[in-house]
Amino acid sequence: MTTNEQSPHGNHFAGSLPNQQVNHTPYQAPRYTQSTESFMAASSAGSKSTSGNQRPQGVRPQTHPAQTSQQPTRNTAHPQAANRPATRVAAQDPYIPNGQPPRKHGAGKKVGIVVAVILVALLAFGGTLGALLLKDAKSIMGQSQSMMAEVGTLKEALKNGDGDTLNATASSLAGQVGDIKNTVDSPAWTVASFIPVLGDDVSYARGLITNVDTLVQHGLVPACSGLANFQLSNLMQDGAINIDMLNTLVKTFKNVEPAVTTAAEGIKELPEPHIGKLKELSAKISGPIDTAANMIPKVNKIAPLLPGMLGGDGPRHYLLMAQNNSELRSTGGLPGSVGTMTIDQGKLELGEFESGADITGKNSSPAARGVTPEEVALYSDRVAGRITDTNINPDFPRVAHFASMLWCEQKGGSLDGVVMIDPIFLQYLLGLTGGFDAAGINVNGDNAARMLIHDAYNTMPVAMTDKFFSAAAAGAFNSVLSNLGNIGMTDLLGVIERSAKEGRFLVWMQNPDEESAMETLGFAGQIKTDETKPELGVFFSDETWSKISWYFSDNTVVDEGAKNPDGSTTYHVTTTMQNHLTPGEASKQVDYITGYHPNKRNITDMFMHLFLIPPAGGSISNVQTTVADFSPQAITTMPYNGIQITTGSYLLNGGDTATISYDVTTSPKATEPLTVRTTPTAQVVAGWDQAAPSEAPAQ
Repeated sequence: MTTNEQSPHGNHFAGSLPNQQVNHTPYQAPRYTQSTESFMAASSAGSKSTSGNQRPQGVRPQTHPAQTSQQPTRNTAHPQAANRPATRVAAQDPYIPNGQPPRKHGAGKKVGIVVAVILVALLAFGGTLGALLLKDAKSIMGQSQSMMAEVGTLKEALKNGDGDTLNATASSLAGQVGDIKNTVDSPAWTVASFIPVLGDDVSYARGLITNVDTLVQHGLVPACSGLANFQLSNLMQDGAINIDMLNTLVKTFKNVEPAVTTAAEGIKELPEPHIGKLKELSAKISGPIDTAANMIPKVNKIAPLLPGMLGGDGPRHYLLMAQNNSELRSTGGLPGSVGTMTIDQGKLELGEFESGADITGKNSSPAARGVTPEEVALYSDRVAGRITDTNINPDFPRVAHFASMLWCEQKGGSLDGVVMIDPIFLQYLLGLTGGFDAAGINVNGDNAARMLIHDAYNTMPVAMTDKFFSAAAAGAFNSVLSNLGNIGMTDLLGVIERSAKEGRFLVWMQNPDEESAMETLGFAGQIKTDETKPELGVFFSDETWSKISWYFSDNTVVDEGAKNPDGSTTYHVTTTMQNHLTPGEASKQVDYITGYHPNKRNITDMFMHLFLIPPAGGSISNVQTTVADFSPQAITTMPYNGIQITTGSYLLNGGDTATISYDVTTSPKATEPLTVRTTPTAQVVAGWDQAAPSEAPAQ
């Protein structure tokens, strides 16, 4: 089979470049068959009983397990009983060994009266206690509903920058929580906390309120005071981010962290509630608090860096790379359009965008730029020779390193970071901001990806498509920037989060602390080195010299895994790859879409490189393939930074579906299930039958 000078060599790449609080824990009573709800109802009924013929329904005195053994009882009800001579007591006691005449019936009757009086007193107390608790519970429920309404008011006040309403609402909430805390700190609730079964629920309710009070008094109130002049909708306006407001937000997050952490830890230490409704309430309150306690420390690791990254300390310059998923590269697609983005005091400005094919560096060679022999063997020296091939390597920090080097070598200046996106990310953003016109075509949240990476090639001359892609990418960003103030913060963060999870939004920072923040956020796209969190990498790179990847889809399925004696886990994995380009469809496409590589066997053929990267400290074994023709490069393993990458190059005819099955073994240090990171393809907008690649942890 023929091989072009820029197709695989050595293994499968060949050729060189053309231009080279303390919580009280109550007595843990055994469970009784009587429910807590029936106890409360019966106790309340007992408090209303005034007739000797009335008695609480369904209530029996409970006996402590320590008092259930059959021991003789002694009448000590008479106040002088303890001072009687011992011989006299013995003479009257029917239970002494020598035996004596039984006591008179009158004495027994008196004992019965005393017991009855005590029982009535206990029931009366229990009934009163139950009535008090029931009354308090109803009051608390009413206050809770009122408080929930005020939370909505609080959100609106923050959104609208209404400081007076914000502080007044926070103070009102603090007062109501304080009232509830005073109620549950009362003697009745204290006594109730010792009641079997019910005590756990009472203790939980008291502890929950105490911790919520801590959160409100030391977190919510100070935060609202600090944000009195903060209007969320003004954080982004007129294409700029307000650095002063951002600093206020950063300070607020830092100040509330201790209160949130204390409340979350306090709630975790409470006894498990038994009452169903209390469990529901627990989930509604403790869930968000626990989420906040996990999130805020991460935010506080990153947030202080944001003002600087956004030009708060002087202008920042970033390289923006727009990928084309119709010509796959490991991180998503060939960087068809590149340009700069400058941020100064929060204001974003875009420079001119140009074709990525034109950025090849100047007066240097891949070797001089520091490409390693391992990189050359796996990916070819092209990863350090032209910007459109830098991301054949799925390790994004390395991609960004070479891309920034090539740009600066050719254009001059310096860069503070690299941002990589794709048209699907742009389409998500345009769904928030609205569309724009490019070359007489309205590009919007419904058609952006299809128009940019497929349809344009059939409607425009080839010479215009790269320019259209560059103009459209710039237009999309300008549309987003000019509409920042109209985008809901939650919606924007949602798009960024989704895109990062799909691998469509990647960021590399020159500053090590800022790069560490990108890793924490999940934006870095690095090959993971944490053995406790195993991640499998499944990546594809199109070598067809085409835009045929529009018709490609893949799906990776991971089984539940099997534990090994050494503590590692082995998962059986199947990756399915499908070429959806039929001969009939291919005949309607221009050659620029179907491709030119001489290894193609027919018009529908795809020529792809595959890279399987094992989890840190793990391995890949027992690789089996079907359908795909791996004659260009058989499956083999190659080293990269201390790991063994499984790789191969294959051909796949239109309409064919190929599978690769293999076993993935994690490190014995792994504490989480295996996850999968894969190349983000166009299949989500192209609509192919293949399911999106697995992103959730394998279960």
